[in-house]
Amino acid sequence: MAEQTSSTRRFLAILRSGDAAEMRELLALDPWLREHIDEPWGYFDAPALVEASSRGDAEMMRVLVEAGADVNARSGWEPGGSGVLDGEHVDLWVKHRRDDGSPVMTELFDDFRRRGLTVDAHAAANLGDTEMLRRLIDDRPECVNERGRDGASPLHMARAPEIVDLLVDRGADVDMRDIDHGATPAQWAIDEPAVCGRLIERGATPDIYVACALGDITTADRVLAHHPDALRSRSNHGPHMNGRPPGGHMYIYRIGVAMRPLPFASTKGHDEFVEQLLMRAEPAEQLIHAAWTGDRSRALSLVARHPGLVESLAPDEARAISDAAWNNNCAGVALMLEVGFPVDARGDDDGTPLDRAAVRGYADIVEVLLGYQPSLGVTNDFDGTPLGGAIWGAGNFRDPKGDYARTVHLLAAADPDLNRVGVDGHTHLDRALASSREDVADALRRHGGRGAAELAGG
Repeated sequence: MAEQTSSTRRFLAILRSGDAAEMRELLALDPWLREHIDEPWGYFDAPALVEASSRGDAEMMRVLVEAGADVNARSGWEPGGSGVLDGEHVDLWVKHRRDDGSPVMTELFDDFRRRGLTVDAHAAANLGDTEMLRRLIDDRPECVNERGRDGASPLHMARAPEIVDLLVDRGADVDMRDIDHGATPAQWAIDEPAVCGRLIERGATPDIYVACALGDITTADRVLAHHPDALRSRSNHGPHMNGRPPGGHMYIYRIGVAMRPLPFASTKGHDEFVEQLLMRAEPAEQLIHAAWTGDRSRALSLVARHPGLVESLAPDEARAISDAAWNNNCAGVALMLEVGFPVDARGDDDGTPLDRAAVRGYADIVEVLLGYQPSLGVTNDFDGTPLGGAIWGAGNFRDPKGDYARTVHLLAAADPDLNRVGVDGHTHLDRALASSREDVADALRRHGGRGAAELAGG
């Protein structure tokens, strides 16, 4: 079993490196791996072939199939497993589209079909294959509302207005929510305006983010008539939600964590719509929008016209500075600080702006925040200080945009409790070394960071 475990680790390392030649060599030499090639060792209990498809790695997929991988294997994800045709990389399968929108398939698709690949209603909707989908519905009408990937329906997977029309005409539920993300088909299509717009035309219920994506003030007014506080929503909080889905609402994957409607609308370039929506917003949301988008003139004007506005911000409004820090919005954080947002406002995980920036290694934001005397000892929901959060983030979150060594350098230089020993008996330096982050460990040592053993030895 030890040998098998070692083989599994190497197999996964090569799979994730994308080295198809090395994978071919490994599988040729290891009959045990070939025998177990469809085991759910990947992320979300996925077999290797499904994980490779999720990254769009066609060469790796060819190697795995040649070694015996099942083209119809699916992940074991409890809300609903995925197959190779269910992912975002439709370009693996569709070479281009004819003038009528029908797909011309790739050689990879043709090869997999010869090997027995099954196309179900979810896959046909994802591929945009109207004729295939029509045949499947004719054969089994109930498939239009069956659950597949993430507990979603075929309508969630629709990538063209024609697919929407076919499914709705045949009885698909336009407001069905998936299991994992608790989102409707229109919410899944938030970044595909043609599909999202057609769903609304066909009777789907809009929310404020849908209105912002489409730049449609009539739809926005319709939403606000039912939900007057909708502009105070965040991507994972508000009336667009239906309970607390286990995987977090789809919006945090489509538009980002803690994104508010007005800043989201600005990212879509709907300038006239934004101005119309701002007239419907309370001063607090106007200020958050101005600061988030770096509009200093508007932010200062709002503060001047509404004395006490910043001081009167509710916690779910003041937290915008923590959300901006998490989203790497340095200009937004700086402007919020300038107009008086609390430097220790709490956001997700009860983290302050300094904590949120530290976990992601956003050194520029950390540097700005340190100029406003934030608390260095305050802890988040996991009992981590900002410095502790930076060290954890370096070893676990590993944001590719983060500069963890510089972040730790800045925090270590300011933290008077650099060598605090946690309840686990370890110091910051111990944790950096345990996560194999020598760059972070070096930053700690430069400021006197020591391990628990060194401290005990005097």
